[in-house]
Amino acid sequence: MLRILNAAPSLGAAPQERHRSPPNSLVALRAMGAALHEGLAMHREYEALRSKGVAHDAALHQALAIGPAPSRQTRVTIAPLYFAGKA
Repeated sequence: MLRILNAAPSLGAAPQERHRSPPNSLVALRAMGAALHEGLAMHREYEALRSKGVAHDAALHQALAIGPAPSRQTRVTIAPLYFAGKA
């Protein structure tokens, strides 16, 4: 945030130079607002999927648009090793 404020045009700059583009603080504020809007949309999508009975992992991956949820493979059971004289 400090870097954004330090990069803002100074008050002593020429008028045409000051009004060329919006100050970086406004650009940052707009970006934060857009990120909040996108986050709320993803949350609504997640809640809609959960209310339809979709599992948490699958709903999260689909709402965040990061691909399908990793499938859970069943563990292969290994025959236990018997110690103390049993083989």
